[in-house]
Amino acid sequence: MKVLFKFTIGEVGSTFTVQGFDLNYAGVIIGPSVKYRNGEIIFDREGSMNRKAKNRRTLKNGEAEYVAEKLLKNELNVLLTRGVNGLYIYAVDDELREALLKAQGK
Repeated sequence: MKVLFKFTIGEVGSTFTVQGFDLNYAGVIIGPSVKYRNGEIIFDREGSMNRKAKNRRTLKNGEAEYVAEKLLKNELNVLLTRGVNGLYIYAVDDELREALLKAQGK
């Protein structure tokens, strides 16, 4: 049985609402928490709107660690893997956007 969701083109979701769904096409806006500097992708917790990414966690041994990079990588992975037939990407960061456009041509 094939179900078509032709009326969802105007729908907007987030990492939390699209988990577990495979969409025909996905459009992802990569916000200011993901940057491209000196040939590397950088995850900036201060640029994230996810409060959990900004917080630090206390480990069992009492040490504190920021888990922003892990959380932000996971969020991005979820969003970038939802489109079965295609993916549209826009990056807020100018350098990341330029790197993605260059990579598109390869």
